[in-house]
Amino acid sequence: MKIFEKKKDLDQALPKIREEGQKIGLIPTMGSIHKGHISLVKKSKKMNFYSIVSIFVNPTQFEDKKDFKDYPNNKDIDIKELKKINCDAIYFPSINEIYPKEIKSKKTIFDFRNILCDNFRAGHFDGVTTVVDSLFNIIKPDYAFFGEKDFQQLKIIIKLVEILNHKITIESCPSVRSENGMSYSSRYKNFSKEQKNIFNEIAVIINNYVKNLKEKIDSNTLE
Repeated sequence: MKIFEKKKDLDQALPKIREEGQKIGLIPTMGSIHKGHISLVKKSKKMNFYSIVSIFVNPTQFEDKKDFKDYPNNKDIDIKELKKINCDAIYFPSINEIYPKEIKSKKTIFDFRNILCDNFRAGHFDGVTTVVDSLFNIIKPDYAFFGEKDFQQLKIIIKLVEILNHKITIESCPSVRSENGMSYSSRYKNFSKEQKNIFNEIAVIINNYVKNLKEKIDSNTLE
């Protein structure tokens, strides 16, 4: 598995991969790799792509600076986990490579906004689209893989590709859930044992409620 920390090294390596006739699959992440991320890499590998995981904790998608500072950072563990599944490469970009001029997000997408998560996380999706656009321009993948866990984000990124005319196919992948029914999350690793117990109890209640609601909708018995 190759580890890239400089754009110039990527610029040397990727043309050779393309010359060999291999397509490139990108899995953008903020690290703290979990089973959801792993499923995206496996999907890319199954499609016979040269699979690159980018790991970059993006400051512009955090409204709360403490949340940014506390975001889990497990570089050595992430490398070990990705080696286990034969990921082809990891890219750890620097701030300067992602934001060559200034650390500032740009509002590019106006669809799918002012609803759901966007109502509660000011500037979050502007930060997401800014970093994803930068990664697309650096790596120029043929495919990029995103989980349906963050469905609003997925729709916004699909729109980003359309608006900015990126020659990239967005591959949406089903959420991977733990036993409590919730999708895996990197922040879960920061929870204390007591917090995890409380979270799991609440997650089971929510999961059972949603399942029951779906059954009523499917059977047309919702009142």
